[in-house]
Amino acid sequence: MCSVAVTQYQISLVEYALRQVVKIEQTGWDGIPTDLHPSFAKYMCPDVWTDQPDVMTLRGAALMIIRDAIARSGEFGNKE
Repeated sequence: MCSVAVTQYQISLVEYALRQVVKIEQTGWDGIPTDLHPSFAKYMCPDVWTDQPDVMTLRGAALMIIRDAIARSGEFGNKE
């Protein structure tokens, strides 16, 4: 069994992604710590009016983050 180091940031990222997917404490964008916003924003579509991340795509972004955690890709990839 291989050991993989996981950072506190990665743990928080997965935690908030899971909360969005299963709608635990559904607080939306404002309920996610601001340091995690860039990671979610990478997968969110831009709002047509503001060009900011569209909160309607937050749940999809959360699924993509969970996929990355499982596949050990993106922010969860090997950084060696």
